[in-house]
Parts: sequence; C-alpha cells; structure tokens
Amino acid sequence: MKRKILSVLLLVTMTTALFSATPMNTASAASTDFVLDGNNIKAGNINGLTFKGFGVLSGNSSSALLMDYKSEHPEKYTELLQILFGGKNPIMTHVKIEMGNDRNNSTGPDPSTMRWENETANVKRHPGFQLAADAKKVNPNLKVSILRWNAPGWANSNDKIYTWYKNTILAAYRQYGYMIDYVNPGVNEQTPNLTWTKQYAQRIKTDSTGFNNAEERALYNNIKVVISDEVSVGSFGDDMVSDSTLRDAVSVAAYHYNTDDNSLGSFKQLAESFDKEVWNSEAQATFSNSSFRPNNNMKDPTVAGTGIGGTNGPLEMGNTVIKGFVNSRRTHFIYQPVIGSFYEGGQYSFKELVSARDPWSGWIHYDAGLVILRHFSWFSKAGWENESNTAGVWRAVPQASFTGATGTNPVNGRNGTPSYMTLASPDKHDFSTIFINDSEYSKTYTFKTINMAYSGNPSLEVWETRAADKGASFNSNYMKYTGTVSTNSSGVYTVNVKPYSIVTVTTLSNSGKAEFNTPLPVEGDRPVLDTDKTGSMQDTRDNILYADNFDYSSKTAPVIAEGGQITGTQSYIDSRGGSKSAIPRYASDRNGAFEVYLPDGSSNYILRQQVNQSSMGLGGTWNNGNPITGIGDNRWMNYKASVDVSFEHNSTEGGNNYAAIGARQQGGENSHYLNGTPYILKFWFDGGWSLLVNGSSVANGNVASGSGGVKISGFNTAYNAWHNISIMVADNKVTAYLDNTILYTYTDTTQRLSGRIDLASGYYNTCFDNLKVETIDGYAPYYSEMLDNLEMYDLSSVSATKLVYGGSWAHENGKSMYNYQRSLSTSQGIGATIQYSFTGTGLDILGANNGSAKLEVTVDGRVVNSSVGTMVSGNLHQNFTLHGLEYGKHTVCLKVLSGTMVVDAVGVVANIAGASEIPVEQSAYSRIEAESYSNQSGIQTETCSEGGEDVGFVENGDYTVYNNVDFGDGVGGFQARVASATSGGNIEIRLDSSTGTLIGTCPVAGTGDWQTYTDAKCTVSGVTGKHDVYLVFKGDSGYLFNLNWFTFSEKTVIGNLGDINSDGQVDAIDLQVLKKYLLQLGEIGDTKLADLDANGEINAIDFSLLKQFLLGTIISFPGEAL
Repeated sequence: MKRKILSVLLLVTMTTALFSATPMNTASAASTDFVLDGNNIKAGNINGLTFKGFGVLSGNSSSALLMDYKSEHPEKYTELLQILFGGKNPIMTHVKIEMGNDRNNSTGPDPSTMRWENETANVKRHPGFQLAADAKKVNPNLKVSILRWNAPGWANSNDKIYTWYKNTILAAYRQYGYMIDYVNPGVNEQTPNLTWTKQYAQRIKTDSTGFNNAEERALYNNIKVVISDEVSVGSFGDDMVSDSTLRDAVSVAAYHYNTDDNSLGSFKQLAESFDKEVWNSEAQATFSNSSFRPNNNMKDPTVAGTGIGGTNGPLEMGNTVIKGFVNSRRTHFIYQPVIGSFYEGGQYSFKELVSARDPWSGWIHYDAGLVILRHFSWFSKAGWENESNTAGVWRAVPQASFTGATGTNPVNGRNGTPSYMTLASPDKHDFSTIFINDSEYSKTYTFKTINMAYSGNPSLEVWETRAADKGASFNSNYMKYTGTVSTNSSGVYTVNVKPYSIVTVTTLSNSGKAEFNTPLPVEGDRPVLDTDKTGSMQDTRDNILYADNFDYSSKTAPVIAEGGQITGTQSYIDSRGGSKSAIPRYASDRNGAFEVYLPDGSSNYILRQQVNQSSMGLGGTWNNGNPITGIGDNRWMNYKASVDVSFEHNSTEGGNNYAAIGARQQGGENSHYLNGTPYILKFWFDGGWSLLVNGSSVANGNVASGSGGVKISGFNTAYNAWHNISIMVADNKVTAYLDNTILYTYTDTTQRLSGRIDLASGYYNTCFDNLKVETIDGYAPYYSEMLDNLEMYDLSSVSATKLVYGGSWAHENGKSMYNYQRSLSTSQGIGATIQYSFTGTGLDILGANNGSAKLEVTVDGRVVNSSVGTMVSGNLHQNFTLHGLEYGKHTVCLKVLSGTMVVDAVGVVANIAGASEIPVEQSAYSRIEAESYSNQSGIQTETCSEGGEDVGFVENGDYTVYNNVDFGDGVGGFQARVASATSGGNIEIRLDSSTGTLIGTCPVAGTGDWQTYTDAKCTVSGVTGKHDVYLVFKGDSGYLFNLNWFTFSEKTVIGNLGDINSDGQVDAIDLQVLKKYLLQLGEIGDTKLADLDANGEINAIDFSLLKQFLLGTIISFPGEAL
C-alpha cells in the first residue's frame, strides 16, 4: 500500500486520446454508440429503478470467526466496518441474516435464536445480528433483513414460524436498538407459499400484542416482505403482475444468481410499471484471490492471461450487476458471503470479497472485487428513496445501459461485446456510466447526453481499474484517476476501455478526495496460531500451540458506538450470548452448536454441544452429519491435541452418544462429516473407543473390559465422569490416548501431514474442557508459510519475487472450492520447474495429484535426488515432501522429469520443535534494522527512502520482536529512526513479551511525510544481559509512523556530556583535549563524555558538535536525550 496521497498534479484534462495504448487484440474493438436522455431518468420511480447498492449476507457459518476479530483485534474489525459500511458512499447498504437451527446449511450451521419453544430469543449468539448492529453504528441508514434456511424442530407450523420470527426480531430491537426492515416468510431457495406470504404480511401490519410501547409496535408493523429467494428466475413473477393483493403484500421481488427475467418480462414490469424493488438477493462475488489472479496464463480465447478478469473474477462479478439490471431490473445485489470468516476448506470456500480467517493475528484480505463495486457505489448515491422522494437516490437508466455478455450465472464477457450501465441523479444534474471489459479486446464507446439539467457538455472524470503493469505493485492500477474526457464539436464523448478493465466516467468531482486516492489495506504476513498456555497471546517459545479452558469471565469485548468508534468495553461472555450460550473463541462449527456454557451451581465454564435431539428434536439440514467444530490453523503439522470430556446423557444410544477429537482437518467435500477429517478418536463413557482414519475404524476396544488389548484399571464408567482424550500426529504416525494411556498407534501410508483439530459429538449435550494442542520435540510444528500456487510475487509496494516457475505450466483460475484460492498450476511437459527461496527445514507441495510425476530435486544449487516420485493425494493434502534440511535459508528447485505435477499450494516447513536453534546474538549498541525482526504482529515492510526497507503500516497495538539482544552491563538510552505523515505515536520498549517489563517509552512526532526521517530518543533503564526486545507501537487509530532502524546507548554517563576533562566546565580546553584524541596525540579518561551524539563512536562529528556548542549555535548535544 502506498501511503502518499496522489498529487493533485494528476488532475490533467485528457482528450479523446484517452487510453491510447496499443490494444492486446483489436479484433472486436468496434465502437458502441448510445445516448443518455435525461427524460429517461425516472425521478418518479422511487423503488423499482433506484440504485440500492450492495449487501452483505451473513449465514451458513460464514461469519463464525468474525466476533473473534472484534474481541482480539478490534482495530481491524472497526476498519472492516468502515471499509464496507462507512463513508459518504458506502459499498454495502444492507445486511441480510440467514436464520437456522444449528444444523448444517452449506458451509456450516446458523445458531438457532430459539432452540425450544419457551426459550427467550437470543440474538447475541448469532454473529449476523451483532454485525448488523455494529454496521448500523457506522451507517444508520443500513437496511437489515432476515430469512430462514431451516427452522428449529419445534417450529413446525406457520404460526410457530411467526412466533420464532417475531420473538427474534423484537430481541434484536431490544438488544441492539434496530428493527428488521425486511422479512422473507418463506424458506431459502424454495418455491414460495403465496397464501402464507399474504397472511404473514397482514399479520406483520396488524399485530398489536407483545410490544413494549407504541414506537416498537409501529416499527414492527412497518416491516416489509420479500419473496422468494429462489435459486433461479423467480417462479412468482407472473403472480405478482396479475395479483394486486400479492403486490400489496410484497415489497421486494428477489431471487438468486440468475440475471434474467421470465419469458413475459414480469420483473421488468414490476420495477418499471408497479415500482417494486427487484433484487439479486444472493449473487456471485469473486472466486479467487484477485491479488494473484493476474499470474494466470489462461487463453480466453487467444491471449494468455486475463488480468483481474476472466472466469469467476471480479470483472465477471461486475458484469453480473450490469446484466442483472439490463435483463431483469435488479437494482440491489447481495453477496454470499461478502466476508469469509470461516476456516479454509469448508464448502463454498474462496467466494468472498473479504477473507478474515485468522482472528489471532488480525490478518484480513480485501479483494479487488470491492474496488469493482466502488466503481458503482462511489460514483452515485445509492440507497433507498424516502416516501417524500427527496433523498436524491440515483436512478439506473435502462435506455443507457446494455450488455452482450452471455450466460446467466456466471456471466461471460470474454466475447468482447459492449457492457455498460448508467446511473443518474433524479434532478438530472449528474450521471456516471460504468463500462466493463472482461475480454482480451479493446473497446471504444461514443455517447452523448441530451435533456439534462446542466448546460453544455461538462468534462467527465475517468477512473479505471485493471491489473498492474509489469513490475509495478499489484494494486497500482486500482481505482486510478486517469484524467478527464471532453466532447468533440458534435457533443460526443469517446471512451476507450482497455482489455480486462473497468472504467467509470462521471460528472462528479472526486479526484481531489483523499478516499479515492487511498487504496484498500494490504494484508501482511500471516502468523501461525502459536500461543502461550492461556491461548490469548502469541508465544513461539513454549511447547503450546493453542490452549483454551473456555473460561472467558475475565475477558472483555469492545463497545462499538456511533460512527463505528470504540468507546469502552463490555463483558466478553455477555456480548457473545451469555453464560449459558456464548460463542467460543476460534471455533468454526460445521454441524451442531458448540458454545461456552456455565453449568448450574458451577463456577467452571466449559464448551458444550448444545443440540439435544432427545429434548429438542432435529430440524432439517443441507448436509447431514453429526456435530463437529474446527479449531486452529490449517498450517499445523505435528502436534498432540487433548481435551477433557464428559456427558450429560446416561446412554450411549447405540454408539450415537460419543465425544471425539480429530487431527489434521483441512476441509473438503466431506468436511461436515467425521470422515472428512483424516484422523479421529471417538470415545464413549462406558470405556469404548475407536480410532478412525477417513471415517473407517482401524482399531477399537473398551478400556473397562480390556477388549482391543488395552485395559485401564478402575476406569470410571459414569456418564458424567471426566476423562481426557487425545490424539498425536507425528509425520505419518497417529497415536490415540485415553487418560494418558496409549490406545493404538497407526502408520498411514497416505500423506495427510497438516491441518487443524476437530471436536465432535452426537446430537446430545456433550461437554469439553481444557483443550490443549502441544508441539512434539523432534518434529516441525507447522508450516511457517503457505503460498498459493499463483503467489509469484509479494504484495509490497515494490513487489518481490516469490514462487518461480520455469518451462511450461498451465496457471488456472476458476477451479474447485476445495482448491486453495480456487487456482491450480499444472505442469505441461518434461522440464517444468518450480523454485522457492525460504528459511526453514523443508518444502512441501500440496494439492490433488495422480502421483505420476517424477522429480529432480535441487537444494541450494546441488541435486540431492536425481529422480523421486510424487504421491497420490487429495485436495489440500501433500503430494511431495522435502523435510530434514538444516534450519536456515535455502533455495529448492523441483524439475518434472516425467508425468504431470499439480501445484495447489506450497508449504515451508518450520524449525523442529525442541531443536537447539540458538538465535544470533546482537549487541544492543549496534544499529538494528527494523525489518530484521524475529517476529511481528500487524506491520508490513516497504522500501525505505534511506535505503533498504522500513517497518511500516504501523497501527496501535502492533509490535516487532528482536531476539537475543545483549545489553551488557546496562543501558541508558534508545534512539529510533522514524518518519510519520500523521501525528505519530509512541514506541514502548518491552522485554521478552509484548506485555513484558517496560524499560522505556519513546515518543514519535509527525515529520510531514512517511519517508521524511528523523531521530526519536528517550531514556531507558532497568535492563542488563540478554533479552528479546519487543517494540510495541501505541497511538490513535490509523497508521502511526515508519521505523527504519534503532539502537541503544550504554548507561548514562557520570558527569556532564562535553566536560571531557571532568573539571566541571565545558570550555575550549575540552575542545583541545578532543582534538588531540582524534589526532591520536592524547587520551580521554571517560570516553562517554566525548560521545556527544551517543552513537557509540568518537569522531569528527563530536568535534563539530562541541565547536558549535562553544560558539553558541547549539545549546545541547544530541546525546543528552539519551
């Protein structure tokens, strides 16, 4: 990310020579003519043609980890809120919440707000309701809607559905202060019951009981009805056109994905003639990481590479908006999901606009798809018009919109036909036209405007987004102001649109606005989940990868106030559902409901699977399967996971009432079942156990009876007794334990070497406590880095090379949801190579392979294996491994000798746990480069104007770590080379952890620019010997400062600096003594008194400083600050 605001010198008027670069392919670069007639801007149409922007869908467990971001990294969460919902022209204007019954409805379940009929509705345990509440603090005009995937078992009639909905709606209002705006009374992606729709609408309008006051009732009675959320063209269009009572009942006609109308054009008629809202209530976003998409070499049809376009890309998403409006008058588009806050590998992975999967580090990826949507929302006024039609919401103009893209979902624009959409203010004073070219051909558009409210033909600002030019930062061409375009003598505008780009032309003056010249945040490193024994703090020094005792009673969560600002804290447990039903940390359910629970009469919180089929029954589901939740990092490799378990139901129910722990879960098509996890230990309270591999038992027994070969004397078979189950994975060996007794060790011939843990049970109340994941001495605990196959460069402002491919490869987007970031690289013949330089002990290739490839392996320039085979593997698992290198920097090159190799991801193997990795000592009194950190949180590195790199993108709470710094006998000062374009902040200097002993605080002031450096200094004390130094950065919101290097100075000298002869005065005699010393004609008793700039050296600079002091041009020495 660049920090400098783009210069206003860019505001240069351009003529029709705009975009004059030679097109990649001119075969279809034909001109397209259209007219924007102000008489076609329908100001009187306040629902059907008003452009409402875009919406966030929270459902299917897609927001499972989002509240962890809020609590663990609130600054990242609030930044997310501002990016999506903030500003004058927010991208997202609506949060749609899917309700469920704790059973899977694709990626995972939605927590039921009422698990039994007499339960008080609880919306706090559903992340969607809390997200909507926080989003409304940023944008009070935000709309909120609900519908259901499935109902809880007790809600088996329309009357009970109404009760469930009403109680939930009122709970949200009473808890968070907002009333739901829209309700679909039907079931997601099902044909609507039109009779029930009318009945529900009538009940909503006339309900008069159960309200706290008249205002609450009035707001409730004003809720509007949506139908039908079907998965293709709505089946009800003709009914709404012909049935006035249905039109009176229903405010919004909505269906999913398909961009087209029915054969009679009913939805166009509803929008234009009956002024009804028509939504694409679940639309396709981006199916990739657009940052690396330009590395594909797909030909579609003839030119290799599709930039940010191509199959399932952000330009395709944009064309879906255009075609949805042109063909069926959709004016609102909701994406499922916008925020992917669940673990990779789940069903429908990598189809989001924001990836937020690592709440322990705050890592977030903002996709270029958001920039594409900004080309619409930032150049219009989107939203809902008020009843008096005075809000000024812009109208979409059918007569000035068109697309020739084929298909309905996905929409394919690679044919090079025109695709554009025009939005205009209802007063006809302003307009914007969005052009999308998702093809390899250049396009030229000519158009004119007539009957507008302005005089003459104003010049139009031109904004473009496309892939970076070669060698430039990946986002250097995102939302780029390229100048203005004016009409010719005939009043005609000409706009050329480059291949695989989006262009917006507008009468609005946006080029001078800071937000238009500020790119989206760029994700930095992704630290692996490796915490201390509490699970709350990152700590790589112990043997704990993660731990959780589920007692969050001392934790707090932030309070989000008006404007999206953090104004205080609240109870962590209460904010996430309460003591009987709280969202646990870092858990992503795929079936069932795992929540933090405080048993009656106890002070010990536990994790409890809440769905009890005996008392609740079970509602419907999308993917069947028993309760299962994932916790942790998919980069974990070798570890021992353990948890205490107990039961509340005194029957094994024929084997269906069990507790289980799993290892190396990566996801995949069976991830909602136990057999989707490679290794599972199941346990029954009667002493029964079974070790499952891919869902099949490889060993089983009963420790009470001794069957299976293992007996534990005195084993307690009471259903409510606590026992410890654990599973250890070390390379290809899997060992199951019960109460620390080994049950069985299995050696797997298939490589499944990485993945997170699972906890699982039957549909009965089952209790878990004291989860612990530990490293294993002698084995690497995780991949220190995992790269997508298309990650050929990093995302720094000056991009650095990452993966290097040689020979012939097919680099493809648009692959399976179970391919990492939906991309693959496949070798195309003998001699294809892949190379990577890294620090670690090995390198693995992950992804589905047929095992046909033979490879030559070169390490650090030496062939270490002239021919080695690869392995048959499934999605997300290893097909080639290279382990056992000495820890350090290496370059590995793999060359295909025969067969075919598929690369989905590349894993760098970390150092061996327990290995004697003695960090290199560094003197505290040497200059320590800021980017040479051993670990970090939140920051990124970038090119420094003083040479090398600096640590940048520093925000409040970020930190860097420098291991094994030797302070000797004591330290007196700290000096840092810093720059800041803001008001700066503070550097806290701490020992051995980010909350360790504070030895000094160094204030950093603004310098006027991110690359204008100065020295910041402060005194430090209270430290000797060797320590890990943590620089913890503190300040207000936003970026604080850059750090180039730092150093320490020894203990403060005794005596006055400059009093070199120690006679109590600083005078000409001291200057003579210093001169003789420098000429090697004399000695100085205490050299510290002569080191006037405290840099550890005595040189001509000190002589000059002393001379200036004696002449009165300076009144103190730089070293005095230290």
